[in-house]
Amino acid sequence: MLDWLQPHISLTTLIWLFPITFLLHDFEEIIFVESWFKKNYVRLRPKVPNHMVKVFDDLSKTNAARFSIPVFMQFIVYIIASYLAAEQGFYGLFLGVNAVFFLHIFSHIGQSLYFGVYALGVGSAIIVTLPYSLYLFYRLMDEQIISFTDLAINLPYGLISVALVWFGHQLSVKILPDS
Repeated sequence: MLDWLQPHISLTTLIWLFPITFLLHDFEEIIFVESWFKKNYVRLRPKVPNHMVKVFDDLSKTNAARFSIPVFMQFIVYIIASYLAAEQGFYGLFLGVNAVFFLHIFSHIGQSLYFGVYALGVGSAIIVTLPYSLYLFYRLMDEQIISFTDLAINLPYGLISVALVWFGHQLSVKILPDS
C-alpha cells in the first residue's frame, strides 16, 4: 500500500489533505453532537469524572451551529498551517497542530472504552484521522523532512488548537445565545 501511495500522492497534496481530513472528522461531530447527547447524557453523566463534569454539561447544551464556531476557527488556522508547510516549507505550525490532532484520536478511543458506548467522533477518528496522521508522519520522516525531535519541539504549536477549541466554545454561546 505504501509503495502505491508514495508515487500517487505528492507531499504537497498530502499536506493539503489535512484540512479536509479535519473537516471529515469534525463533520461527524457537528452532525451528531445534539442527538448523541440527547441519547447518552442521562446515562453517562454519573460516569463523568468530577473535573470534567462542567465540560460535559456545557457540551451537552451545544448545538450544531455552536459546535461549528470552534471548528471554523481551527479550520482557518489549519489552512494557514498547510499553506506554510506546503508552499513555504515552514513545518512548525503544521507539525504542532497535526501532532495534537493525532493525539486527539486517542481521546475518542478512550472515551468509548471508558463509557462503554460509541463516543462522538470515534468512527471518523479511526477511519480517517488515524490513517492520515500515521501516513503523514511516516512520509515526512521517510523523506527526511522531519524527525521525532521536530515533532516534540513543535508540539507546543498544537496548543493553538486547544486554545481555539476552548475560545470558540466560549464565543459560540455569546454569538448564538439560547433562544
